[in-house]
This record gives sequence, structure tokens and C-alpha cells, in this order.
Amino acid sequence: MRRRTSLAAALAVGTAWAASACGIPTGKAPEIIDDAPSDFGESSGTSVEVFEPTADAGETVGNFLRAAAGDPASRDDRLNKFTAAGSTKFSDPTLGLRLVDHLNVSVEGGGNPLESANVKVTGTVIGVYFHQDGWARMASPYAYEETFMLRRDGGLQDSWEIQSLPSQVSLDYQQFLGSYTESPLYFQTDQAELLVPDLRWIYDDLDADTRRRLLLDWLLRGPSDVPGQSSRTAIPIGTVGKISTPDGVVEIDLQLDEPVDDRSVQDAMAAQVAWSLNLVDGFVLTADGDTIAEGSLADWRTWNAIPSDLPQTAYFIAEDQVWEYTGEGVSVTSADHPWVGFTAEGLRQVAVGPADQLAAVVASGAGEVLQVGPTDAAMGTVAGLGNALTDPQWHPVSALIVLSDGVPTVVDPNTRTVVQTLPVGEGVTAMSLAADGRRLAYVEDGEAWVATLIVDADRNLQAGEARRIGTDVEDVTDVAWSSENFLWVAGQRGNDTLFNIALDNSHTSAQPGTSGLVFSEIAAVPADPVESVVNRGDPVLAVANQTLYRIHTASGPEGVRNGTAAVGGTAPFTVLQ
Repeated sequence: MRRRTSLAAALAVGTAWAASACGIPTGKAPEIIDDAPSDFGESSGTSVEVFEPTADAGETVGNFLRAAAGDPASRDDRLNKFTAAGSTKFSDPTLGLRLVDHLNVSVEGGGNPLESANVKVTGTVIGVYFHQDGWARMASPYAYEETFMLRRDGGLQDSWEIQSLPSQVSLDYQQFLGSYTESPLYFQTDQAELLVPDLRWIYDDLDADTRRRLLLDWLLRGPSDVPGQSSRTAIPIGTVGKISTPDGVVEIDLQLDEPVDDRSVQDAMAAQVAWSLNLVDGFVLTADGDTIAEGSLADWRTWNAIPSDLPQTAYFIAEDQVWEYTGEGVSVTSADHPWVGFTAEGLRQVAVGPADQLAAVVASGAGEVLQVGPTDAAMGTVAGLGNALTDPQWHPVSALIVLSDGVPTVVDPNTRTVVQTLPVGEGVTAMSLAADGRRLAYVEDGEAWVATLIVDADRNLQAGEARRIGTDVEDVTDVAWSSENFLWVAGQRGNDTLFNIALDNSHTSAQPGTSGLVFSEIAAVPADPVESVVNRGDPVLAVANQTLYRIHTASGPEGVRNGTAAVGGTAPFTVLQ
């Protein structure tokens, strides 16, 4: 469930952080200087969609509401195909594209008139896509209504022109879902050699050169507001970038706003570029004419907290003992992990930390206690906690976080004492820590939330802004990280009870086949951020009615079995190593 455990190295605050601690940018946008593309035709591989006016008035307006999708630089060119002048100025691109769902397009009077038509469109505005930066900002839904006046000269076979234009350009939300793909940027944290993602969305059918230029443009602007609470860019704000691909090798030349001579900062710049532009095939990075890095994303792979090649294993508690789950079955023995088979009377939950240390919630006569220690030695009880404990999590800063009487509480595992509480709620019932330790997902009052975690110079944890995830999902019981940018949410919306939701709420997928199942706990191996399927990993285990289920991608949940018997496990967890 939320018991995702990281075996990341302890935090080391380095000089790179101080040297690159740039704030959220407020100045002018960076300039990207482009060479001529060298790979015409290279794209995502999808069929190019072209939306143009037709001889049908309703279809013409529907196409207009899809035509804004694409390269932001040519947005007005695509929209002007629908106008008589062909040179109309539309709303300021910085206002973004309103995302309109549940569109209903109707021609007043019905039919397909001969020369003029009024087309009424209604729907619901659910957010804005800022195509200049790749951000999606979802908002409280409000009604959308617009009447388009159309005209044509000629007969029924002639295409319509739109005479009246909207105050702000809008985009059919379903078109956004189908034509934009996840493409996060990456920025440096306070910790040396650690990046955190900043979720962005990019049009899927761009040629490779255009895609890279857009991503570099966004990267040079710095992090967005919420990720910017726990990360900064190593690249000085005001930097100008140029991309070329001589002989098929991507070359990025940065003209820095201020010189950077620190090798660790240069390395962080290269890591940000490699990850943000997904340069798996190699690149050369120059700054002010000097080569500061060359290689491929693989050379900076460890800068992401989610390791590569994670085994498809998960763990759970049954009969006061830790069990291992693989695709072949369940077992209380493991050749790799000495803590598989660990047992204690009243064992409720387990989290595995560095060097196979355990954090175990154990029921006692006076309530629940948290015990910490190595697998092969005596466990010690943490003093100063409440009586109701749940969800121990190992943080990369050599710390534990546990829910103590509904409050996230930081524990020093070495001294086995309470260090501090986190102000992210007073009645939290479940939580899950992201692999990077900079985002905490939690459940309070039946709602899912994600809060930013900040590590200060004294290695103390602070909580930043919290955002609700899945605003239309109620009665939430548990959360788990599906990927670095998506969250599993066990809750209720209609007949569905399990959802995969983007952190910006722009995408929500209901897991099929969950009707009738109420999940109390969930755990997941997060997706490898380098792989093509980046919003869910495998396996995913969930508990409903004290029975353990495996969640498959496209089919309903499958009960986990031990031979022919259903497994009655609880408290599933995963380990990243």
C-alpha cells in the first residue's frame, strides 16, 4: 500500500545546491536559437491529425475546437484556416487553452443551412493547458457556452468560415487526452545527484527537433510553482539555448547568463538536460563554447530515485509474518532478502530501510508500537509516539516517517526518538512517500492529497503546499505511487473503486473490473521513468475484504493464491533497490 520503501543513499548537501539556488523565474522567457531540422519526418509515429473547416457547420466548429492542439508556435496558423481573413489575432498565448469537456455542438434551427449558421457549443471548462510551458492547471469546473457565427459563399459543398471568434482559445479536452503525452522536466534538489520531476505535457506528433526545442525552452524557464518549492534549476535563469544535430548527434549549446565553473553544477546541468530531453541516444552539452558534458541519459541514470530493472516482487503480512509475492506465487523464504519470513506477535506493518533495517508496527496490550532495528538483531521500540501507528516510511535523509495518532511524525531510527511532526494534517489515515522523498501522498477525511516535502540546510523536513488529487473521487482509503507523476487512489466514483491519477489531475483512469470491491490498502512498484509506459509499474497489490489482489493493466483484479487457496494478506508493501 502506501508502504513504499526507498533504499536511497542518505542526503548529502553539497556546494552545487548553493551555487545553483535560483528562484522561480519571473523574467523574460529564454531564447531558443534553432538550426534547420535535420530529421524531417521523425515524429512520435502517430498519424498526423489535421483539423480544417468542412461543408458541415457543426463539424467545422468541432474541428476548430480541436485545431489548437499542436506546436504552440503555429497555433494561430491552424486556427486561421477557419477565418475569412486568414490573419486574425487570437487570445494571448500566455492565457493558455481552456480545456472543455462534455462538448455539445448544435446548429440553431437544425440541418445544414445554405449561407449562414449559428452554432451553439456547451460544455464544462475543467482547466487550462498553458502550451507555452507545457503545464496543465485543472480548476473547479464551470459552464462553457459559446455561439459561433458561420458564413459561406456558394453551395452546400463549400466549406464554412467562422465570423465570430471566442474571447479565449479553447481545446476539446478529449483531444488533449488523445494527443498530448507526459514529458516531465527535471530539476535539482537540495541533495547532490538527485533530480525531481516537474510534470509537463507535450503534443505527441512533433518531429524530434521541434520536440527537443520546446522541452529545452521550458527547461530554461526553470521549475513550476509547486515543484519549485523543493527544487531549483542548476542552469542560470536567462540562459540562451541552441540545438543542432550534426551527423545525427544532438548538440546543445548554452550561452549562460552567468558563468558556471563548478564541476558539480555543470554535472547537474547535464543531468537536467539529459533527463528533460530524454536523450537516451547521446548528446554533447556546451556552455559558452566549452564542452562541459557528453554522454547519454544512462550516464545520469542514478540521478533519478527510482532504480532501473526493479524486480516484479511485492510483500505483505499474513499470520504475523512477512511474505514475498512474485508472479510464480508466495513464500516466507527468500534467497535475496533475510527479512522475508520475519515474524513478531501482533505484527501489523513493515517497512524495509537501508542495510535491511526494519521498521515494524506491532500491536501490544497498550496499543501499537514502532520497533526499529536490523533484521538479524533485537528490535528497539521508538519512544514518544502515540498509541495508533500506521504506515512507516523510510525517507532518504536517514529518517523514518510514521503516522502517529493521525499525524505524520519524523523519527530518528538511530536514537529511536521522535524528531518532529509534519504539518500536513491532523487526521491522516494513510500515506505514501515518493521515491525521491520530496512528495508525500496522504489520505485525510476520505480525500487524497500530495504535499511537497522540503529538506532544509539543517536536514530537517518541512511541508510545503498540499494539493488534492482526484477531486471527484470520494471515500478514499489508501494511496500509492504508480510512477513519479501518477498516483494510485483507492476510493469511490460511481461504480469504480480504484484510479490512476496524474499529480496535476489532468488525467484520471479508472481501473477496470473493480465494481463491488472496496480496497482498503494498495502497494505498487513504480514505473521506470525511462520506459515507454511511464505511468504505472508492476506488480500492484491491493487488499479488499482481507483478500489480496493483483491489479493488472487492462483486466480486472485477480485474487492472489497460494496453491489453490486465496491469500488473506494485509499491509502490502514494495522495496526499491
